Amino acid sequence: MKRSIRILAVALVAVMLCMTLASCGNKLSGEYVGDMGIFGKVTYTFKGNKVEISYKSLLGTVTSIDGTYSIDDDEITISLDDGADEDDVEAFSGTFAFEKTDDGIKIGMFEYKKAE
Repeated sequence: MKRSIRILAVALVAVMLCMTLASCGNKLSGEYVGDMGIFGKVTYTFKGNKVEISYKSLLGTVTSIDGTYSIDDDEITISLDDGADEDDVEAFSGTFAFEKTDDGIKIGMFEYKKAE
């Protein structure tokens, strides 16, 4: 009886460990920098399920917007926090094609290099 309980306990721990590792697989961490046309240099900073997007406007003003993200297979969904400018919501929120590259990520048709 005691042996059955031990085996069951070890099996449960193994299953919980596998589930924990699997849930960590679709998270990003750190800064990724890229060129996004008229928005110029854009920086995505990922921490947990949060993202901060920063870019420099044509007037030289740096804009920072916060939101959340989730990755599902080859797509990333970004949702900006309430109060974000309508143009920012249109440009940066939604579901985009997603790919990890050798030295960064690709969101939509733009590549972002991992900052060191």
